Amino acid sequence: TALSQIPAVFGFANVRPNPFNPTTAIIYELRAASHVSLKFYDTAGRLVATLVDGWREAGMHEVSFDGTSLASGLYFVRLQAGLEVATQKVMLVK
Repeated sequence: TALSQIPAVFGFANVRPNPFNPTTAIIYELRAASHVSLKFYDTAGRLVATLVDGWREAGMHEVSFDGTSLASGLYFVRLQAGLEVATQKVMLVK
């Protein structure tokens, strides 16, 4: 399957649904095993949630996020693995 193959790219494969209410699934790809940080921020740059903070193997990974306690609006998901960083905009609509 595609999920078992090592991807050629780093970053977000999909965030679905987006906009979301109140949950979304974040799928990201890693070219190599490394320490991964996946965090949710509001538009003021405040940390809202840490979804991943640890070692992950190369390949595709999926994490669910529940925004029930958050206000509607724009948020940013920041993925960092080693020296690589990717950011994805997500919209919570209640």
